[in-house]
Amino acid sequence: MRVVVDNSSGGDTQLAISVTAGLRGRGHTVEVVEPEPSSRFDTAVHVVSTGIVLRVDERPSPAELEEVAEVVRDALLRHPSQRRRTRAVPVALGAGGQVLTWIDVFG
Repeated sequence: MRVVVDNSSGGDTQLAISVTAGLRGRGHTVEVVEPEPSSRFDTAVHVVSTGIVLRVDERPSPAELEEVAEVVRDALLRHPSQRRRTRAVPVALGAGGQVLTWIDVFG
C-alpha cells in the first residue's frame, strides 16, 4: 500500500519521521510531504498546528488500516510531548481530504 505522510503544515516533524519509519518497516511505500521553508516563518498562519495527515490512494482493507493504526499508535505513545500524544491522526482518501478514519492512542 502507498501512503503519503503529509506534514506540509509543519505540525509535527518528529511524528512524521516515526510514522514513516514504522510504515516502511512494515513494507509500505511511503512518500513524505515536507513543509515549505517559508511556511515555518509565516506570521499569518494560526499558532495551533494541524499535525500530520496520512493520505492513501485507495480505500485500505480493514487489515491494512489496522496495521497503519498500530504504527501510528506506537509513534504517538513514544512521542516526548504528552500533549501531542493525545492527537488524532486522520487517514484521508487522496488529496481531496475525505477522511476515512481518525487514529489516536485510545484505539
